Amino acid sequence: MKLSSALLFSFAALAFAADQPARPVQPAGAQSPAQSAVSAPDPLGAGGGGTSQLIKKMGQLNYDPDTHTLRWKVQTGKMVNGQFVSSSEQQYEISPDDATMAFSNETREFDSDEAKGLQQLLDILSLYCAQSVAWWDEGMGEPVQKTPTTHDTDPAQKPVRVQQPVTKPTQLPPIPGTAVAQLKVAQ
Repeated sequence: MKLSSALLFSFAALAFAADQPARPVQPAGAQSPAQSAVSAPDPLGAGGGGTSQLIKKMGQLNYDPDTHTLRWKVQTGKMVNGQFVSSSEQQYEISPDDATMAFSNETREFDSDEAKGLQQLLDILSLYCAQSVAWWDEGMGEPVQKTPTTHDTDPAQKPVRVQQPVTKPTQLPPIPGTAVAQLKVAQ
């Protein structure tokens, strides 16, 4: 149970980090975000008042359990018509064994306690993957049945329209002691 809780917490932390809004990264000595809030006009027409902002998006993530090396790619781009359009991609690398992070031709050291914590997280993820393979090999879980798509059906077969009965939804009585907002449906 302890491992399951740690794993759940780890995935929750990763999901939270991935869900955070993109913030522009600024080099040391650059203006603060308040000083550089003016964006250039958007030549791609992404909307948002005629301005655009560079966005960094997490890309591919790989972990090599033999070398204990974590590598990931970050794409830089813009939102165009609601879709992310990448304009460049960079690769980062972390080695918890060496407590170093590398990008481009530069390597930096970080705290050894953080390196140990990262290695524990990666060990938990590796263990989860190994246990998932054992789960799969034991035939656990129910196979997901593929539902036919438009391309999978016989082209000679004509589509059939299914009529739904027009009925008034039943009104459930309110539960005593609870306050529920009542919505009226236009008829």
